[in-house]
Amino acid sequence: MVTVETSENAKDLTLQTHYYKASYQQIKALYLEILEGLGHTIVSENDDYSEIYSEIPHMEVIAKIIMQDPKETSIDFYINSDFLVGSKGKALKFIKDTLAKIEAKYEFKGVSLHK
Repeated sequence: MVTVETSENAKDLTLQTHYYKASYQQIKALYLEILEGLGHTIVSENDDYSEIYSEIPHMEVIAKIIMQDPKETSIDFYINSDFLVGSKGKALKFIKDTLAKIEAKYEFKGVSLHK
């Protein structure tokens, strides 16, 4: 099993926390729409902890969506992937594709803005 996660202090730019000019509800709604399009099963949504847990065969994803202020929201991922081949690549592709879809709709503010 391979674990890939994003964070404020990640060395790889792709794996740093991404910030968008949007509210928590806007990012959450779009993220749920993205998951549906990818065939993910939503296991749980917890607004108290700002987390969404989803899965497909061989991959589990926890997304943490944090509203810094009414016009700035971040998203981080914690992914467990256990494909026979390419587990890390598939997790990274999920992150890159998801962030690209969010960025297509909401203004990207930057990475690791609150270290």
